Amino acid sequence: MELPCFEARLNADEAIDRTDRLTPTSFLVSTLRSLLGRSDDADPDVTVLYYPDYLAYTTVTLRRVGRSDKDDKFIAAVDAATGRVGEVDVTLPDIETREVPDERVVPIEYDEDDAEREWDEWLFSYVDRTYRPVKRPETSLDRLELVYTPYYVVDYGPDSDEDRYAVSALTKQVELLEDIPPLADEYAAPASHA
Repeated sequence: MELPCFEARLNADEAIDRTDRLTPTSFLVSTLRSLLGRSDDADPDVTVLYYPDYLAYTTVTLRRVGRSDKDDKFIAAVDAATGRVGEVDVTLPDIETREVPDERVVPIEYDEDDAEREWDEWLFSYVDRTYRPVKRPETSLDRLELVYTPYYVVDYGPDSDEDRYAVSALTKQVELLEDIPPLADEYAAPASHA
């Protein structure tokens, strides 16, 4: 299946390296094992899964007393698997089309209409908190775009003391796989890491 995906900002080896540096202790143990040639641990299994998000290109028009109107544009993201919404606070890389096996794609639970509703509910409190307007500003959803973020799932195996991690190829953030249920569910499916 062809998907619009963010260009990855790291590769599988860099994702593994990031899991070695989560805490000073894990970093020191990893470095010490490597220096002593005792790195008898097998290389972890790395699987790429694709996580769906909607990018909501948003315009807020603030009516200012005694001054001209001010337009502010930003991008919000609506998680297409959970419906969570938040402002995009990273510079987005180019979007490219990739051929991806179906079993590596996290299913979409929220369609465009659902995403727009979630965005609208989120926007009111966001505008209130960010701009503190005296009068409710005009808002518009200029465009809603579905895009997939590659995640590297780093699995050290059942015999390891290490946990399984999800590393975002967009933000380079490392999280425990179990902390992102849609990714954990997709990874648990036998076909996704076969």
